[in-house]
Amino acid sequence: MRNQDVLKLIKEIAFFKPFTAGEKKTLANLDTHIIEHKKGDYVIRQGEKDSTIFILLKGVLAITKDEVPDAELNTLKVGAMFGEVLLITGKTRSTSVIAKNRVVVLKMDAYLLKTPDPAILNKFKDHLLKIIIKRLDEMNSAMASFKVEFEKMYRRL
Repeated sequence: MRNQDVLKLIKEIAFFKPFTAGEKKTLANLDTHIIEHKKGDYVIRQGEKDSTIFILLKGVLAITKDEVPDAELNTLKVGAMFGEVLLITGKTRSTSVIAKNRVVVLKMDAYLLKTPDPAILNKFKDHLLKIIIKRLDEMNSAMASFKVEFEKMYRRL
């Protein structure tokens, strides 16, 4: 994919709004870190162990688990950051991420996370923290709803 095409994708994604024009151009020029996948390709395989974070620049991805291969647990759309859990926990990948159509991702591996402009790295870290906090809030809300429903069901028995 040409750098100009990648830059156009980056400019359209809310994740990159805080980035300067120069920082966006720097990211678009990371040829070895802009990865294309065709429909059915695995971007992440359950059980892998690496510290790569991805940002979906184009396309749609499905999240699955080997234990329920026919179930799509979630769908990721343009702008989604994924793969960050392993970076934090150090455990193996707990899900697979599969391309539902042609996709383009920005691959943020250990090499890239150590070498970019500090301003770029700080913006990635800030966004990663916001995502983690949002997911914890969503998990807490889901647990609270589950508790309420469980208590209602228990009272009926």
